[in-house]
Parts: sequence; C-alpha cells; structure tokens
Amino acid sequence: MKKLVKRYIAESGLLLIGILWGMGFVTVKIGLNAGMNTFYLMWLRFLGSFVLLSILFRKKIKKVSKDDLKAGVILGIIQYFGYVFQTYGAAHTTVGKNAFFTAINVIIVPYIFWMLNKKRPDIFSFSASIICLIGVGIMSLDSNLNFTHLNKGDVMTIISAFFFALQVAYTGYFGRKVHPMNLVLLQMLVGGLLFAGTQFATSGLREVIPLHGETLMAIIYAVVFSTAIPMLLQIYCQRLTTATRASILMSTESMFAPIFAFLVLGEMMTLRVALGAVFILFSVVVSETKLGMVKEANL
Repeated sequence: MKKLVKRYIAESGLLLIGILWGMGFVTVKIGLNAGMNTFYLMWLRFLGSFVLLSILFRKKIKKVSKDDLKAGVILGIIQYFGYVFQTYGAAHTTVGKNAFFTAINVIIVPYIFWMLNKKRPDIFSFSASIICLIGVGIMSLDSNLNFTHLNKGDVMTIISAFFFALQVAYTGYFGRKVHPMNLVLLQMLVGGLLFAGTQFATSGLREVIPLHGETLMAIIYAVVFSTAIPMLLQIYCQRLTTATRASILMSTESMFAPIFAFLVLGEMMTLRVALGAVFILFSVVVSETKLGMVKEANL
C-alpha cells in the first residue's frame, strides 16, 4: 500500500511536469509578444538554469571527462537549433500548433535510433508515424491537398521537432559513457553561450530587454518552472514508476498548452486543428506505450 501511494505521488509529480511545460509555451508567447528577442530569452533561460541547477545539484557534479565534454557540446548545439526553430515558430503560429507540432519529435526518435544503432523501428513506431502524418495533414492541408493552413511558424516548429528528436536519440546513444548531471549542465552551458553569442553578434548591447511584468514573468518561468523544477521532479519521481508511464505523463504538455492558451490568451482552437491534434496525441501514445498501458496497469 505504501509503495502504491509513493507511485501515485511520483506520477502526480510527473503530471505536474507536463502542466508546467504546457504553461511554458504560453509564457514564451507572452514574452515574445511583449518585445523580447528570441535569443535574449533563450540565453537568459539556459545560462540562468545552468547557474541555478549547478547550485541545487552541486553535490552530484563530478569531474568532467572527455566523453562528458564531447556529448555536452554536441547536445548543446543540437538543443540550440531546436529551441531557435521552436521559439521562432512560437512567434508566428498559435500556442496549440506550436505544442502539437513539437510533440511529433517522439515519432521521429525511433528512426534516428535506427540510423545510429541499426535497430529497426517496430510495427508500433511505423503505425504511429502514419497516424502522426494524418494528424499533421489534417492541420495543414485544404480540400485540394494544398498546404494553405501551414504557415512559416508551423514549418519552423516541425523543424524544431527533428532537432529535439536528435537530442533524445543522441542522449540515449551516449548513454552510460557520460555522467548524467554533467551532461545536463554542459548542454545548458553550451546552448546558453551559443544563444548569448548569437544575440551579441546580431544586436550587440544595443538591444535592452524591456523589463516589466510580462518579460520578467517569462524569464523567471523559463528558468525556474520550465527547467529547474521539472528537472528536480523528474530525477526524484521517474525512478518510482515505469518509463512508459513517465513518458506519457510528461508528454501531456501538448495537451495542457492549448488549454492554458485559451485561458490566458483567449486563443481559440478550430475543429480542424483539434482533430489533427487528436491524431498526433494518439500517435505519441502508440509510439511511447506500444499500446501496453492497460496490460502494464494490471501488473
């Protein structure tokens, strides 16, 4: 009984991660609408998170190895491009579409693993890909099969999903060769420095962040609630449940994002987008669970 209670508490924590990440899409949109530059917001997020997590996890940090450094640099660069495209995408599309198109990274991961490890995706991964493509098609195509409903923000977000899939796949690829906390901190540091370098190379010190309620909220939320707290929750909660349950609970971000977008921004979702979203979310469930949640729940 005690073990069951612990599992439910842990799974509530993982669901909270999905909620926090879902709201994160909204706060990024608010920050961009308030005049924040994409690179400014991102370097503050990642360098701020690096400092905060370095303090919180100082006892878990080990001496950095060559493998740690190599993996951290590669993943930091991949992460940089992922967030560049996702954040630029957020500026040019709705919060809901930004979240749903980002979610397709889950479908792409098995194919990258196939290239890296020669491990062929299973029938569930192939099925999930078809379901996901149907969902993207419903969101993007008109009755004449033209991509009239696909804007540049949607395209940028889909590109970001490929980079996030690369990040997940390469994290698994490096696996046991690296220290996990070193890897997290190094990729945040590398990503933050790349964002800062891009910002100062393109705008220098001329652009000053308009510091007021909305921009401060976007910065604080990105550092604390989109990064630090989810990291803490994931470390302590994921070990108390199964990988399948954890992945599904955390992937609910794409479900909560449009809900918060409606409540906070008044952003409405059309029937076409909602129908496409159902297909995309179902494809994520198929890919992540292999339809084994019911069986697993009875164990």
